Amino acid sequence: LTSRLLDKLPREVRDMIYQHLSTRSNELIEREHFRTTLDPVTKLYSYDYNRWKSQHFPAHYWSTHYTPPQFHQELVENYYRTSTFVFGDEPGVLKRFLTTDEMRIGMLPAVLVRRVEIGFGAVSYHRGSFGAYMFGVPRSGERVRGVLDGLEELGSGARVVIRVGTQGRDGEARDDVSGLLEGMGGVLGRLEVRVLVDEGGEGKGKGMGEDWRAMHG
Repeated sequence: LTSRLLDKLPREVRDMIYQHLSTRSNELIEREHFRTTLDPVTKLYSYDYNRWKSQHFPAHYWSTHYTPPQFHQELVENYYRTSTFVFGDEPGVLKRFLTTDEMRIGMLPAVLVRRVEIGFGAVSYHRGSFGAYMFGVPRSGERVRGVLDGLEELGSGARVVIRVGTQGRDGEARDDVSGLLEGMGGVLGRLEVRVLVDEGGEGKGKGMGEDWRAMHG
């Protein structure tokens, strides 16, 4: 069936089929995404490409055992190009995802990905001090940069939404985040970036919900 699809239908029609099969509106990528899987024989955790893929993409049409190489290539390209990939506050995950050809198509995801969402809290809690444990402290710029590391890998015009939760400390957190993003102006200037502070709360992204290029030229 897939061979006939490749022979009979033009690419634009095939893309419509691929969108139905592989486009994901909120594809959450966490550190867990890269971890080893359990070998059913040895009962040990190790990395195995086929086992990893069957866990994350179980439908048979993702497997090259069932579909021609061209179908698999086009399906995966569509997955990266049309899905929205969502990341949390784990440093290094975004960059690793964009710069790893985990689907083995001879092309990095960074070349294809067009939609990214990143969410993190501007306040962190830890046991370093009583105040930090009870009330939280502003998240360090180094950690936030680690979360955003990888945006420079995206192609020009890619759409990026950065959601920042401040737990009511809107003014202080906004200044911290704005200062950090100012330092990334060269990267953000070629992307379509929206920064939303406390989206869904009382402010609903007030003040930083503008297009980055409109704000900074």
